[in-house]
Amino acid sequence: MGNKSWLVFYVSSHGFGHMTRCLAIMEELLEKTNVSIYVASGEYQNGFARTYLVRFKGRVIFRNLETDVGLVNIPNSLNVDADRLEKKLLDFVASWDRMVEEELRFLRNLNIDTVISDISPIGVLVGEKLGVRNIGVSNFTWVEQYEHLGISEEIIASFRSTYAKLDVFIEYDLMLPTNGLTVPKRRIDFISRRIDSERVAQIKKQYGKSIFITCGKSANLENIHIENFDGCIFTTCGIEISSNARVVQLPISVLDTQNYVAASDVVIAKAGWGTISEAVLGKTNLVLLEREGVLEDTHNINELKNRGVAISIKESGLRHLDMRMIERGVGEMIARENLEKYKNSVEMLCNYCF
Repeated sequence: MGNKSWLVFYVSSHGFGHMTRCLAIMEELLEKTNVSIYVASGEYQNGFARTYLVRFKGRVIFRNLETDVGLVNIPNSLNVDADRLEKKLLDFVASWDRMVEEELRFLRNLNIDTVISDISPIGVLVGEKLGVRNIGVSNFTWVEQYEHLGISEEIIASFRSTYAKLDVFIEYDLMLPTNGLTVPKRRIDFISRRIDSERVAQIKKQYGKSIFITCGKSANLENIHIENFDGCIFTTCGIEISSNARVVQLPISVLDTQNYVAASDVVIAKAGWGTISEAVLGKTNLVLLEREGVLEDTHNINELKNRGVAISIKESGLRHLDMRMIERGVGEMIARENLEKYKNSVEMLCNYCF
């Protein structure tokens, strides 16, 4: 293994969108270069990634690791529990030195070229210790997210000083303004896993008119009632839907959810960047859920509404969702020509990383 060139990815173990967007990068690199890849993330995220990249077996190593805390939600809600979050963060920050030392021991026999972090502080610290190119890539850092939630300044300072160790920060479209992050920056547009037009057409033929409802893997919602819709409703796990329409829950074994997003007439989702990117690049109408207190979501919603590519509803609106009202709002507010200008920028991003 020592003679191979390795890229090391530390992917946030919060939610699922960080992994899916990193998979777009990994897939591109594995297809177009001879590089091998090490991936550190949560067990659930790695399980999906391992299956998704199975054709590259032998060139990818996975290690299960809590690389992030992210946000902690109130049960059966999209709202953040700031008190529980701060307690988890205190324990997480206290574990950094130990985790970094364990990673250095594990990586010592690999010829590492670059460490890429989205947006785990563990990866940044490992990259610094290894003395290799140290890249951050995200649409936010946890500094501004935690400042907005009133998290302890001591915790925030640990994240701030860690991100300052990056050699370059690659900012996705919709990037939150960073407070005091002075490392060199590059700007990139939306990326997603490849959308297969033939597969999209197949899904449309099989299911007809459809909507896609997801709240990501970092939240669970129960008892969503949908009325005035006679098509198919695609959902991900953690969501319970009652409706006269056909409901299809997509299991974790479905590897191409981006194609289901592109095949749907409307995507209803929390305003995480990964789902937004897949919907925008899939030219799908977006209805975003407003989450009180989550800076990233509020920023994304406001920006996309200003661009005319999304509308928003309150989380409480999910309890009784009238699709006739949603479709009317989509028709009035979303301009199809605004969606047409977005292209997948994953190849450009890979040129920065390799």
